[in-house]
Amino acid sequence: MEERNSDVHLSRRPSLMDVPSSNRRSDLLVQHRSASRSSHSPYEVSENGVDVSVLQWDGEDIDSWLDEIDMKEYKALFKEHAITTGRRLLSLTEEHLKDMGVCKIGHKLDLAFCIDEMRKAAGWVSRAAFVDIPTLLTQLDTAKFHRYLELYPKRIILIRHAESVGNVNNSVYANIPDNKLELTSKGVTQAIKAGEELKEMLGNEMVTFYVSPFLRSRMTYEYIRQAFLDEQVLFYREDPRLREQEWGNFQEPTKVPKVMQDRRSIGAFYYRFATGESGADVFDRVSTFLETLYRDMQKGGCGNNAVLVSHGLFCRLFLTRFYHWNIEKFHKLWNFKNCQMAVMELQRDGFYKLITKLNSDD
Repeated sequence: MEERNSDVHLSRRPSLMDVPSSNRRSDLLVQHRSASRSSHSPYEVSENGVDVSVLQWDGEDIDSWLDEIDMKEYKALFKEHAITTGRRLLSLTEEHLKDMGVCKIGHKLDLAFCIDEMRKAAGWVSRAAFVDIPTLLTQLDTAKFHRYLELYPKRIILIRHAESVGNVNNSVYANIPDNKLELTSKGVTQAIKAGEELKEMLGNEMVTFYVSPFLRSRMTYEYIRQAFLDEQVLFYREDPRLREQEWGNFQEPTKVPKVMQDRRSIGAFYYRFATGESGADVFDRVSTFLETLYRDMQKGGCGNNAVLVSHGLFCRLFLTRFYHWNIEKFHKLWNFKNCQMAVMELQRDGFYKLITKLNSDD
């Protein structure tokens, strides 16, 4: 608050005549104020204009003020609710007036306006006292929400890797680590075609890629990437949380049929491979990855599109986690085909709609 000039003191009651005419609420209110001024109300006046000090007011001053603005019918109401000091008067809000029993909208508006003029003259923050705090918080949340919408990618796209040698010959898992399986020639063709389809969908929009570190996923990304200009790709990031479910270091072909039978009986979500992971473990990885993805989204770091190149189980669990599907629904989902895409589009309400129809047992 600016320091007041204490060299000049005049005693008179505040009046809207002291306010530029453009700020007067009505001629009627001005007439009431100019017609009834009391000598016992402390005011400070500087050479630069009126600087009203209402903080020293007592109940008698407030009564006189209510008389002046033609609101004497509320004298008892103000006393009943202990509005007997200038500080309390200046702290009143429209919500307070309503709670006190000032029911007429016009009266509430006039009282609020007059109090606000005195607040400004006294150097207090104008208007803020009359903000509905819950409404203000809602408006702030809405503004934040729309700001995030502008930063969020238009699409989140899941892509399963192209065909690998493990997809056509299960026996290779006995000698080649899962993370080192390459694409087949058919898989290369699938990845190139997926890149062309993705490019047609996105046009010249900006895109980011999150990729499983497994060789078949990285190779799939590299062939997809050929369809895009360098300036379109904001970044490419390998993230271990996008990797395939761990089945164990090597698989014994003779034991695989029994393992798969047990997995079907228990359910892919709950079954844990002897030296590997359960589907629930992958679900937890998805959850932590989503935290990273949302941080990137809120910074606008994903551009127009966030593309995840991963594995079939990861893609299904990502959707299950994202849309809060139950585990029964997850178990009914068919696995993604090689290079199959699932496209999620941002809606006006801030939610991502899955626009790709998925195959399931329903």
